[in-house]
Amino acid sequence: GLSMTVASLVLFVAVLVLRQLAQRRERQHLQAVARWRALLEEAMRDGLPARLPPLPEHDMTGFMEAWNALHELPQGVDNLGMHQLAWEVGLAPKLEKIASSGRFHDRVMAIIALGHLRSVSSFSRIEPLLDDPSPIVSISAARALMRIDAARAVERVVPQIEARQDWVDGGVAQILSETDAEVVQGPLSGAALRANDEVAPRMVRFLAGVSPQAAAPVIRRILSEPHDEHLVSTCLQVMTEAADLDKVRPLLAHPRWHVRMHAASALGRLGSAGDVDALLPLLGDTQWWVRYRAAQAIAHLLRDVDVLARIRERQQDRYARDILTQVIAEQTLEAA
Repeated sequence: GLSMTVASLVLFVAVLVLRQLAQRRERQHLQAVARWRALLEEAMRDGLPARLPPLPEHDMTGFMEAWNALHELPQGVDNLGMHQLAWEVGLAPKLEKIASSGRFHDRVMAIIALGHLRSVSSFSRIEPLLDDPSPIVSISAARALMRIDAARAVERVVPQIEARQDWVDGGVAQILSETDAEVVQGPLSGAALRANDEVAPRMVRFLAGVSPQAAAPVIRRILSEPHDEHLVSTCLQVMTEAADLDKVRPLLAHPRWHVRMHAASALGRLGSAGDVDALLPLLGDTQWWVRYRAAQAIAHLLRDVDVLARIRERQQDRYARDILTQVIAEQTLEAA
């Protein structure tokens, strides 16, 4: 009983000590955030502060939080005063050390901070992190490398985009949107064409998001060849060139319904009134979504509810009349 009592007291004291230490670390962190944010904001406005304290190791997490937060603001992007402050306190080697061997959260924060710093000397230290098993660490490294030197990084990052299925699409899209389209469109085009049909849809979407003009010849080539229906559907969804509709019209009779649906949508988006006759057979399709997209496409091409109503009256198929009735009602409601 005495042993149990002593053990309980020791455990209780240990919990109290750990709690006090955690609270102390949190206070120090918040104080560091406030102190360095004030100094960084002063540097943003007026240049390097006259009196600049050293940056100790225990202030690094607070500094990184303030540094990254201010760089996300429009006025913080590549601000000269902030970067002067960073060089003055010797920020780059401190961040590189944390990025290589710190705790997980601190590593990610350090990698992001290095990207904002754009230190060319840090490129080779960050590059190995592209192969890190953590998708968060590796995609953060990719973003940092593209910020530091996009022309040099793109040949390493694009193959990783192709290979790393654990990278979230939103994160990849953000990286690409921050980079000059001229730098990434060539490697992305090559990756989309050499990828297998499972990976290619993802690459085509990224390419179309960066440059619809660069995506057009890739889409044209894919639609000219036999490919997986998911890849074909993706190309139909992102295509923007009306000149390529000769590759779309035959797909209105594709055996897979979702290809027919996307072909109808693409024709409605890019076609002309002369394409209405090609869409009419789809109003009686066995799949509701194909009928609906075909009716929407016809309505978009004609832009006249009265003409659409006359087309409905000529239909013998009950499904065709029903779907046209629904689209006419939607058009009337939208006009109202």
